Amino acid sequence: MAWMIVHAEGNYRRPRSPYSFNFKPSPDPQERPRDVVEYAVSKGLAVEVPAPTRSEAKVLKGRNRAK
Repeated sequence: MAWMIVHAEGNYRRPRSPYSFNFKPSPDPQERPRDVVEYAVSKGLAVEVPAPTRSEAKVLKGRNRAK
């Protein structure tokens, strides 16, 4: 899993898979699979950030996400 800060809403659908990943803008880092983060960064929708420490990640995952 990788972390990114999203600047614009986007959606990534894996090839030959029924699953897709939606991401919405937020000033907080969001954790997504590596291929989703690479797609968002390549399209200019997000910037990759280093993974937070364990305690920081716990706080981030406990918050309500961007809606």
